[in-house]
Amino acid sequence: QKDKFVPIQPNRVSFYSCGPTVYDYAHIGNFRAFLMYDTVKRWLQYCGYDVDHVCNLTDVDDKIIAKMLLERKALREITQRYIDSFFSDLSVLNIIPARAYPKATEYIPAIDNIVKELVETEHAYVSNNSVYFRVKSFPSYGTMSNVKLDEVRHGGGESGPNQ
Repeated sequence: QKDKFVPIQPNRVSFYSCGPTVYDYAHIGNFRAFLMYDTVKRWLQYCGYDVDHVCNLTDVDDKIIAKMLLERKALREITQRYIDSFFSDLSVLNIIPARAYPKATEYIPAIDNIVKELVETEHAYVSNNSVYFRVKSFPSYGTMSNVKLDEVRHGGGESGPNQ
């Protein structure tokens, strides 16, 4: 089924895309996603829309921490090298930059508050020292991807099918 695209604001489209996790140099497989975002952005601009694009940079995760320990370097020293390389590669590929590239580390307190609220309201749960989203708490989960919860293999959250 096709639905007509109608932006929330007339003549303006805002979109958020996932950016790289900056623990290593990006490869062509990574850039497939960024080229797709660029194609969509260019098409929307061609259609006359003002496009506001934000793309995150994941600058803290287990792979980055492992690299810090291996190289005995600070987080920023590790991540900035790969961030600089990422932006250089975007330029070489002639990808239109996003308006903003927020770093995950700039939002840790806000992320922590959101996760705490999700757990407190039982939209998330803790299992094996990790936090998982409780998909059954969100009735329209899977609507956009056409995923039906009763057809999904349970247990991804390590605590069984009732989550």
